[in-house]
Amino acid sequence: MKDKRIYLVGNPNCGKSTLFNQLTGLKQKTGNFSGVTVEKREGTLVLDQSEWTITDLPGTYGLGGIAEDKKIAYEVLLSRKPDEQVIYVLDALNLERGLQFLLQIIDMGVPTLVVLTMKDVLEKKRIQLDLEKLKKSIGLQFVLVNAKSGEGVDVLKDVLKDPSQFRKCPRLWTWGAKEESFLKSTKQKLGINTNEAEFFLSQSLKYLNKDPNLSEERYFVKFPDETKNWLRSEVEGKGYSFFYQEEMIYRSFFIKKVLVDVITYPKTTPGSWEEKLDRILLHPVLGFVCFFLLMGFLFQSLFSFAELPMDLIESGIANLQLFVESFLSEGLLKSLISEGIIGGVGSVIVFIPQIALLFLFIGILEESGYLARASFLMDRIMGKFGLSGKSFIPLLSSAACAVPAILGTRTIENKSDRFTTIMVSPLIMCSARYPVYILIVGTVFSFPPVFGIFNIQGFVLFSMFFLGMITSFGFAFLFRKTVFKEDSSYFVMELPRYNVPSMKSLFHTVYGKVKSFLSTAGQIILYISVLLWFLSHFPAEYKDQKWNTSPIESSYIGTIGKVMEPTIEPLGFDWKIGISILTSFAAREVMVSTLAVLYGSEENEEGESLRSTLRTEKRADGSLVWTPLSGLSLLIFFAFASQCMSTLAVTKKETGTVFWPIVQFLYMTILAICASFLIFQLGKILGFS
Repeated sequence: MKDKRIYLVGNPNCGKSTLFNQLTGLKQKTGNFSGVTVEKREGTLVLDQSEWTITDLPGTYGLGGIAEDKKIAYEVLLSRKPDEQVIYVLDALNLERGLQFLLQIIDMGVPTLVVLTMKDVLEKKRIQLDLEKLKKSIGLQFVLVNAKSGEGVDVLKDVLKDPSQFRKCPRLWTWGAKEESFLKSTKQKLGINTNEAEFFLSQSLKYLNKDPNLSEERYFVKFPDETKNWLRSEVEGKGYSFFYQEEMIYRSFFIKKVLVDVITYPKTTPGSWEEKLDRILLHPVLGFVCFFLLMGFLFQSLFSFAELPMDLIESGIANLQLFVESFLSEGLLKSLISEGIIGGVGSVIVFIPQIALLFLFIGILEESGYLARASFLMDRIMGKFGLSGKSFIPLLSSAACAVPAILGTRTIENKSDRFTTIMVSPLIMCSARYPVYILIVGTVFSFPPVFGIFNIQGFVLFSMFFLGMITSFGFAFLFRKTVFKEDSSYFVMELPRYNVPSMKSLFHTVYGKVKSFLSTAGQIILYISVLLWFLSHFPAEYKDQKWNTSPIESSYIGTIGKVMEPTIEPLGFDWKIGISILTSFAAREVMVSTLAVLYGSEENEEGESLRSTLRTEKRADGSLVWTPLSGLSLLIFFAFASQCMSTLAVTKKETGTVFWPIVQFLYMTILAICASFLIFQLGKILGFS
């Protein structure tokens, strides 16, 4: 069987993504759902020469509603093909919450197989679950697995080979007596005898009852006009309680009856280590101390732990240049390949260890359960700036990339909260800034470690993260007081259990993120490096059977740079920095490859060769270009400037207008120029160079 599709559905933090990695391995790809920019993951599972495409839907607590993650899961399941099925991932320690969502899927008539995760935690907590009773009560096939270790996954694969294991069952819960009686008689009158048809009928009844969670008539219009008129006359003004909230209550009654019979908890012992740890991590003072210590450790590790692999990559790039040059004769082709392509692209590849460390650290925070606690903690502060804790996870996600962070705001129901978060997310330090920051910091702040342990570079990097976070809060406050004045939504969440992160899952996450970084940014860097090489070597003259290229000052790029230099000199920048700022608009990390090409001739790869060149670069008056003051000015500029086309594009998509990306670009660019100007000019007045 070819191209059979299975959707992986479940609540957030239920082990769904870990199971997805176990089933698909590295046979995965990412893309966007049709018509929207929310990212989806797809993988391939091959069993006995049959192939399944597994789509990992966004984790959500239910279907419908106004949050984008719910809408997407809802629309995908509603528009599925008849032979497409669902694996519902159910957290065995949160059965009541998970079964609410499962009952919704059953009501839709979707062929479903249930996978119970957290098998190891059940055993550790000595919780007894009668799986056979649960199967009988729900009417579906259940498979118990440990997604982290892979225990039970082979059993699941064997079950997947049998299509009959995906089952449909009738609605399990009942409405109130009045509503249930009306629904039964209506089904008989209209000849409704399938889950799918009953689902359409119940949704139509909610619409006729003016349920605030179901304002669209997409289900109601499916009926003939005669049926619609009859339903309207039978429902409107009759006092029926066909509402989504009522439905949840009646489902809860059914779920509680089931759980009483199938699950047995041991006698609880107060004061568990989880409770003790929460007292520290959620403390109004100690919690913030722990958060900033974690962030500080991250930025220290970016310089300390990544140094050796960076040196190895650096050396490898230099050797590759020498190897390629040994096969080529002197001329334009040798210069293009060695300086333009290998030097330009290699200047950014050298930062992969630090970028991988960043993604690894964020993955650990998320899988361990700490990220949700940080959101809960930050809600207290963010409320003072007009935001809720729901905005914190997208903002912290911006430390990896602003694009998925902006997409992540789809989980925020409140429009003012969502738009404000979109507008300020690019102020958070992202992974694309890291190559720029690390190059600048390593060049102008090359001081020995304090106490032989703490890198000054790590402290500066942490300060840039802190500056971005504080500035984003400040502008969030400004936006909420001026443009987006609607009251903030309440922040309600269930804190996940503490978990030991799965190494396999972390590997897949880091691998996927790094691969995506290389495939997207790498192409842009390659194209711009080749273009810059051409502009920095031409015009050229062919004479005496060889090409005589122009000195960089009189090349095309030098001419452009000299024209713009007077406008950026008050910021402490020379024309080469100006050119690199222009090219970095395509992707921030392009600045590093631009400098590598502009400063490079014999040795242009990133690393000590480029940093050494930057440290000795002088202006026409003999003063150094790259000083702590000019470096700080450039750091501040990049902290605030909107140097990313992708971010502006996704802002346009998410806000539905070009107005807000224009506002985003203008306010960030003006802020960057003003802040950089003030820092540099004030530093000069105070006698710094």
